[in-house]
Amino acid sequence: MEIRYKPEELTRLPRSVRYETGRVIMIDQTLLPREFKTIELRTVDEVAEAIITMKVRGAPAIGAAAAFGLALYADTSKARTKDEFMDGFYQAYDRLRNTRPTAVNLFWALNRIKKLVEENAESPLEEIKKLIVAEAQRIADEDVEANLRMGHYGAEALPEGNVLTHCNAGSLATVQLGTVGAVLRVMNKDGTLKLLWVDETRPVLQGARLSAWEYHYDGIPLKLITDNMAGFVMQQGKVDAIIVGADRIVANGDFANKIGTYTLAVLAKEHGIPFFTVAPLSTIDMSLKSGKEIPIEERKPEEVLTCGGCRIAPDVDVYNPAFDVTPHKYLTGIITDRGVVYPPFERNLKKLFKEEP
Repeated sequence: MEIRYKPEELTRLPRSVRYETGRVIMIDQTLLPREFKTIELRTVDEVAEAIITMKVRGAPAIGAAAAFGLALYADTSKARTKDEFMDGFYQAYDRLRNTRPTAVNLFWALNRIKKLVEENAESPLEEIKKLIVAEAQRIADEDVEANLRMGHYGAEALPEGNVLTHCNAGSLATVQLGTVGAVLRVMNKDGTLKLLWVDETRPVLQGARLSAWEYHYDGIPLKLITDNMAGFVMQQGKVDAIIVGADRIVANGDFANKIGTYTLAVLAKEHGIPFFTVAPLSTIDMSLKSGKEIPIEERKPEEVLTCGGCRIAPDVDVYNPAFDVTPHKYLTGIITDRGVVYPPFERNLKKLFKEEP
């Protein structure tokens, strides 16, 4: 597979999260599409709260933000001894680790830095600090590179025509380009994407607020629909492929993604439409055998009872799972930064990790 484009050729958007000495800078996604604003975070607690309140969201972006949280600790710690520094490091690690339970990239990024620190425990303190910051930057840079590869792999795998997507797995959900977003941007550049259907994605409207905003910003032709219109659009023959992101993919190919994904998968099966998920290797959790083992975050009822800050329902009980699990039997393929994985997923995912350099 040949990389034909550079990131700056595919999007005009800046990185959604980045690090400069003593501060984590990110796009505040809760303000979109009304306001495009970056915020500066200067403490680990501020980074953790930004993850919890979804100022930053999307599994890869969360992972990078958490890594930058540890970099921020390393740069701002006033610890005088290595033991004191390590106590604070583990506190920061735990604070960030306990922000959101479903996105495996969060734990992958934090554990990668933790392992590096423990492997270099005998090094001078200043050297350990530099290692943490450099590794966090490397995690972010690798995410952009992985997205670029996924974009090219996915553009080759999807048919030419109209594509439907759910939630936001674009630039805003990653450090830049996006997982789904990279595929769509490469297809658009190639001229093979005719129209993008964007699900609004209740209850927080990541499709309407974020996907529609960023793809329109980059000049991708799109139409926004409510979630419950997707089946009818498929029935009318107006969808040639469906592509979604993933917050966790397990060993047999089952995967968790934004609530409503499972519904699309079932509808795609009924209408004979190819259904793909896209994610880097860091989103694949080979320690879990099936989707039944994936922890599903349940969020506050206010997200369902209100819309745009306005009350839309009486004070009733609410069930608000943030994600659902799509069984692998509905998947056409899994687009990764190492290539496209097709059934049988359990065997081929395992093979993919064995081949990883």
